[in-house]
Amino acid sequence: MESTAKEEQVVINYWSPDYGNLPVEIIEHIFGYLHHSDRQAAGATCSNWRDALFIGEFKRSNQVHFAKVCLSDRLPPAKYLLKCQRLYRNYYLDEVTFGQIQELTAFIGQSAVEITFDNVEIGDKQFYAFMRLLTNLESLTITRCSSLFMSGAFLDGVDDLGNSIASIRRLSLQQNQYLSDAIFLRLTSLIKSLESLNMSGCHIAYHNAIQRRFYPNENTHANESILTFKFITKIILNHRKHFRELDLSHTMISGPALESLGSRENIEGVKLHRLKLTSCRQLNTASMMAFIQTQPSLVVLDLADTLCMNNDCLAAVVENIPKLTSLNIAGCTALNNEGAALLGNLKCLKYLNISRCDGITTEGLKQGIARALNTHLRCLQMSHLKICEEGIKCIAFNCPELRVLNVGHCVNGVTDASVQYIVQHLNWLRDLSLENCFWVSDAALTGINLAKLDLKASHTRSLDNFNPLITNSLHERDTLNTSLQSMKISLRSKAEEDIVRDANRKRALFAAYELNSVNNVDGFCIQQLKGLCSLNIKGCNKITDVTLIYGLKCNELKRLFLSSCQQITSVGMESLVVNCPAIEELDLSECYNINDKTIQLITAKLSRLRALHISGCSQLTDHSLDAILVNCKSLNTLSVHRCRRIYADIEDRLSELSTLRNLNMDNANSMENPELFRLKRRLDY
Repeated sequence: MESTAKEEQVVINYWSPDYGNLPVEIIEHIFGYLHHSDRQAAGATCSNWRDALFIGEFKRSNQVHFAKVCLSDRLPPAKYLLKCQRLYRNYYLDEVTFGQIQELTAFIGQSAVEITFDNVEIGDKQFYAFMRLLTNLESLTITRCSSLFMSGAFLDGVDDLGNSIASIRRLSLQQNQYLSDAIFLRLTSLIKSLESLNMSGCHIAYHNAIQRRFYPNENTHANESILTFKFITKIILNHRKHFRELDLSHTMISGPALESLGSRENIEGVKLHRLKLTSCRQLNTASMMAFIQTQPSLVVLDLADTLCMNNDCLAAVVENIPKLTSLNIAGCTALNNEGAALLGNLKCLKYLNISRCDGITTEGLKQGIARALNTHLRCLQMSHLKICEEGIKCIAFNCPELRVLNVGHCVNGVTDASVQYIVQHLNWLRDLSLENCFWVSDAALTGINLAKLDLKASHTRSLDNFNPLITNSLHERDTLNTSLQSMKISLRSKAEEDIVRDANRKRALFAAYELNSVNNVDGFCIQQLKGLCSLNIKGCNKITDVTLIYGLKCNELKRLFLSSCQQITSVGMESLVVNCPAIEELDLSECYNINDKTIQLITAKLSRLRALHISGCSQLTDHSLDAILVNCKSLNTLSVHRCRRIYADIEDRLSELSTLRNLNMDNANSMENPELFRLKRRLDY
């Protein structure tokens, strides 16, 4: 009996749960809480977890993205995709060149529902070959493909694409300068029910005089030389029963043109759910207000950087669109606190962007979105506002459900105390930006108040010359210096004094942690934001290794921006790569203390790193390139501006890194030219 009990105890001690054989329903439920990149990493653990990635909604969200490569049936990555037994719905072709792709086209055509051609050099015949096989297509995006429309004969005389194009519901033709009315008519005439149209950045003629010149008679056929809004309006109104989304951002749309889309008579006008008019500076307030009154079903409205949005226009939005969930009015300088106070009446608002609205201050926030408990707001972009500390605290206290908060460049309002308020109250925060808030120090992110530190007398040597307090009078200064043993006359400049003070503050915090003397200090560490995925502290030069070692312990952190945090060293990075292993994008630009040893450490430990920015790190040498080549298996973007001690031919060295698609460097010819990567991988056909 004793031996049996011992054997059972041994079995219990060695037993461990078999997570690989969990029911697929449980795995699917777990995956529902993860981001896309986390699901992909989890799917690599075993075959059962991999299979769960291709169930239901996860399968619909997967995208095959080809960027800056030569696609050919005989070359990777296309030849690897052809061996795949699974089918995908979404394809994105980004600056690719084509070889022989008959098999690839047939493979994509089996299941493709969405496809995007972005800056692709593709001709008419090759495009038709693609489209003939895409019989299930619902979304088509053609961006910056000038060569496709340059001849003006696109779809002219082609009669066998009706089955492929008929089912398209979402059409995007943004930033194509050679579009014409004739091309637009040929394409849209094949579509049965158009729901969404994106024409942002296109050269559209809105002026009536121009339209009358090319269409002197009402029955004139579609012109092959110009794209007019009058013709686009006809197409939209023909599909008005199903049409719900329109994007005309970065065009010269005028007030009368916009009014022509809406009508007070329900039969004639289009009823939109989403409208985006970013940087449309020809719009006037009267026309915008008239159009808004005809669109009670809008849920998304983007009027960023327009001149028409003022207090009266915003009042019309609040009164006529009560179900609005997303509002972007960034850069609308005509708004002030009177208009901001109206935002509190939008009870369904989840996304709000009021960045660069110079007229909105703390009073506008307190009387608007933060005047009472606001549990519906999820994303708030409010950078470059003239607000005080009280405004930040009010937002943090009354908007507890925020997932995204951007208070970058709000220098006066973002202090250690206000950041502590954010960490204390916004427990669901996923994305936090404190860019260029240079008053923020380690105390904001670690929760330590230097003024309350009670260090043991035997360790006071570690705090020699430490002066964290700002004194306003000579008497206070004399008293403080006396308590610090002696009065010394400094011949340093103000900048030198700041450097010394920061160094002493850093030494004091390290000493405090080593002596465990912070137990009685009431503060909130940023590591209590368990779901934090993105942190932007660019330009916060008071941030030191203390934050990286004792503050940032976030398993979910994927994007970290430390540009110009010049007190960051290898000591802090050594802890960061252990405490934050999921980082995918890291910005260390202008961090002068970063060296080759740091890059070796980062590339070896951060296995999921996809973007690395090390511009201006003057200590880096060719050894950093070696570390990147050896360790980085998924790196997509690399920035190496002003790395003066790297003497190697960077293009040739990094061409061996097959995953690299974006290289930003001092050589202007290579910086934005994708031909570098195309030529490295091109075959002679």
